[in-house]
Amino acid sequence: MNPSVSDTTPPAPTSTAKAGKPPLMARFKALLLEYGPLAFVVHYVIFGLVLGGFYVAIKLGFRPESAGEQAGTWAAAYALSQVVKPLRLAGVFVLTPLVARIPPVHRFIERNKHKWSM
Repeated sequence: MNPSVSDTTPPAPTSTAKAGKPPLMARFKALLLEYGPLAFVVHYVIFGLVLGGFYVAIKLGFRPESAGEQAGTWAAAYALSQVVKPLRLAGVFVLTPLVARIPPVHRFIERNKHKWSM
């Protein structure tokens, strides 16, 4: 007996994205297409500030209670900066459009957009 209508429900989509919101990687690619190398510059500036901030904090007496406490100061600072990576990436998504509004940066983006957009 082959029913024309299935009694089972179709499997739910396995995507972790919310309805109407593209996945994180798609949003990151769109950010790169729109702002080009500025997104990388903002990312590495934030990373450098966070890494340097953790280094100074450890040197001034902050003692992380993790596996990184036995490592050197730079290694512990790097490990802590990886812990806050989601916050750093959120900062890239928020700050890149704001930095792009600065007039010299905006002119640079408009003049060179043809080089990185396809």
